[in-house]
Amino acid sequence: MMVFLNAKRNLIALLFFLIFLLIGFFSFGDYGISIDEDNTRIIGFLSLQSILEIFSPDHVEKINEIIVDQKDSHPDLNIIPTSGVVFDLPMAFAEFIFQIEDSREYFLLRHFFNFLIFFIAVYFFFLLTKNRYNSSLIGILAALFLITSPRIFGNSFYNNKDIIFMSLFIINLYFAINFIEKRNFKNAIIFSIISALTINVRILGLILPAIVIFAYIINVLRVEKNKKKATSPLILFLILIPIFIFLFWPYLWEKPIENLLYSLKYLSKHTLDIYSYYLGEFIFSSDPPWHYHLVWISVTTPVLFLFLFLVGFLNIFIRIVKRLIKIEKNDSYTDLWRSNRELQDLIFFLTFIVPLIIAIDFGSISYDGWRHLYFIYPSFLLIAMFGLHLIKIFFSKKKLKYLYFLCIILVIPNIYWMYKNHPFQSLYFNQLAKKKFNEKFEMDYFGISNKAALEYIAKHDNKKIKISSLSTTDLNLSKRIVEKNLREKIDISDNIDDADYIVNNYRDWRGKIEPKDFNIPKNFEIFHEIKVDSISINTIYKKK
Repeated sequence: MMVFLNAKRNLIALLFFLIFLLIGFFSFGDYGISIDEDNTRIIGFLSLQSILEIFSPDHVEKINEIIVDQKDSHPDLNIIPTSGVVFDLPMAFAEFIFQIEDSREYFLLRHFFNFLIFFIAVYFFFLLTKNRYNSSLIGILAALFLITSPRIFGNSFYNNKDIIFMSLFIINLYFAINFIEKRNFKNAIIFSIISALTINVRILGLILPAIVIFAYIINVLRVEKNKKKATSPLILFLILIPIFIFLFWPYLWEKPIENLLYSLKYLSKHTLDIYSYYLGEFIFSSDPPWHYHLVWISVTTPVLFLFLFLVGFLNIFIRIVKRLIKIEKNDSYTDLWRSNRELQDLIFFLTFIVPLIIAIDFGSISYDGWRHLYFIYPSFLLIAMFGLHLIKIFFSKKKLKYLYFLCIILVIPNIYWMYKNHPFQSLYFNQLAKKKFNEKFEMDYFGISNKAALEYIAKHDNKKIKISSLSTTDLNLSKRIVEKNLREKIDISDNIDDADYIVNNYRDWRGKIEPKDFNIPKNFEIFHEIKVDSISINTIYKKK
């Protein structure tokens, strides 16, 4: 009987992920280009250049042509491959090997693999939750929660910084727990490799190894008799992780110390002099209010997930506080957790709260919503699943058996919203933001809707056309992913007076014009509006 049930659950999981993969496969071509994608593409080629200079100097010239071409179109571009090559280097290599020269083709390639990495991460998220609760059903439900988080799903196709980092963080979280629970050399090697890859994308990837080292040492002190033998895998991990960071960072190969110091200096001084529209006013990126991330998370996460998170978070927090109060002074590590499951909850709690505290306390650069903290969202959902687990325990006494199916029903409105507003899921706001979210928050800060706007104009005008922008996002970049036959009809003009059409996605990172205050020339009229929840996220104007 158990074999039959397990086979049935495995089949359900297989169908779930197959449907998810097919949705991604048929959707990835619908999304526009985010403002960072051209820069990160060149980071990949700069890293490839470093490799070829060592192993194949004859091919460096071709790479230089691509880099020079990019810099010619962006004279102010000043990029060094400080991070991110985990995704961008393989994409540059694929583009180079397969000689992909059309801009639409290589950006679509990047979008597909961006989604594919997210897809793999969702599977590891399923495994994480399944192992924590020993239930495939709860694992599938957790994966469904992650997929039906509209902003995360939308970003999964084009955000090759924050979503790639979040995806690697999920995978690393899975192997971190494996390493703590099964302390051996194999898990030490795997965890060091994935940790190095994660750190390569963002330096905040160090948070998880730091937490794991803390938990590992306490576990050894608590239960291991042969402490020297038990500590050996940890020592191996500490030796391997800097080696793998070096191996995965081609920029360091030629001049390791010099380039590392330069990179750290570059990152420490790296600032963006831009503004974000937040709670009805512009705020400077380097000086966000303390509540910035908390508010953004609250208004862009489905309310059901927020509720479950609060239940789980408060319970874990109270448990931690009670344990800390009761700890004996001379044996302070014996009662922080009483099982591997409690330890997992603690790790989920810390990987959510520590980065959030760092972001609030250190006033880190914040703009474009809370995308820089997307990597804490899986921990957020894992805490929410704990909240759901507690509710199930409470109601099971009253023989309520269908709580999980009720959650699936409650997720259906999310799915319908995502379908209705495709491909602009990344502009989701929940009921807490109220209806006029455009008067309080930044909308299409990535300029994703510009692709749809350019395509709409080109399809509805038979002649060659000049298009200008009122906002500060780059139409030339968006044009590069438009189909070639439509692309050839479009000229991007910096002069509004010379344009046939004006596109406005209501983004001004100079902090001068609020969304409602954009001035439209009198000789232009509304031609088309792209809307989300009846709010125009991109308006096209045509010359009268």
